[in-house]
Amino acid sequence: FWKVAGGLLILLICAINMYFVVAYVMSLNHLGLYIGAAVLSVVYLSFVAYLTWLCLIALGASFLACGNTVSVTRTLHPEQPPSHPPK
Repeated sequence: FWKVAGGLLILLICAINMYFVVAYVMSLNHLGLYIGAAVLSVVYLSFVAYLTWLCLIALGASFLACGNTVSVTRTLHPEQPPSHPPK
């Protein structure tokens, strides 16, 4: 439940931010600013999509992981001896 609620909250915050950016740029009435805002918006949305992709993979959507992935955590089980002897 919390993962879904957090994701929906993030979407809501991003949508509100995008609304205010569009409203501000539209009030400027200058073509160069429209183009600059469009380019920055594409870059920003691409970055947000990339972060969303990585978060979904980290939350367990392993089917989104393209290619080889490496786990950053390592768990020792009591029935398994350590891979190297202690010093």
